[in-house]
Amino acid sequence: MPATRTAVWLAGLIAPAAAVAQETSPPPFDCQAGFEVLQETALSMPGASIIDDGGFKVVKVEPAGSAWRVWIYFTTRWHPAYPAAAQRTFRKQVTGVWTAESKSCGYGDQAQFATLVSDMKAGDKQLTDASRQEVERQKSSRSPLAPPQ
Repeated sequence: MPATRTAVWLAGLIAPAAAVAQETSPPPFDCQAGFEVLQETALSMPGASIIDDGGFKVVKVEPAGSAWRVWIYFTTRWHPAYPAAAQRTFRKQVTGVWTAESKSCGYGDQAQFATLVSDMKAGDKQLTDASRQEVERQKSSRSPLAPPQ
C-alpha cells in the first residue's frame, strides 16, 4: 500500500478512536489555567448548555448515553467568592448510582472560597445520596421475578 494511502487509512482509524476517547472521560479541570481560561474552555465545549443559577454561571456538559456528566460553576461578580470556579463531575457506577465529586479553584478571597468548597462538597454528598435512594426505590418497586437491569 503506498505511503499516502496508508497514512489516510491510519488517520481514518485514529480520528474516530480519538473522538470516542474524548467522550469516555470528563474534560480536564486545571486550576493553573486561571479563571478566564477555564471559563472560555468550558463555554467552547461541544454540546455545552449555559444557565445562570444563584450567583453562578453554570456550564453543563451531558453527553447522551455517557457514564459521566459535568457541571462547571463560575462565580459571577457579585458572588462573595468571586472569582472562583468549580467542576462537579457525575459518574454512573455499575450499581446505577450517580456519584458527584467536585474540584474547585479560588482566585479571590480565600475565606469565601473555603465556604464555597464546603458547600460544593455538601452538595456532592446530597446528590450522591439522592441518587442512591432513587436506585434503591426503583429496586424495591420491581418484582423479584423481573430480569435484572
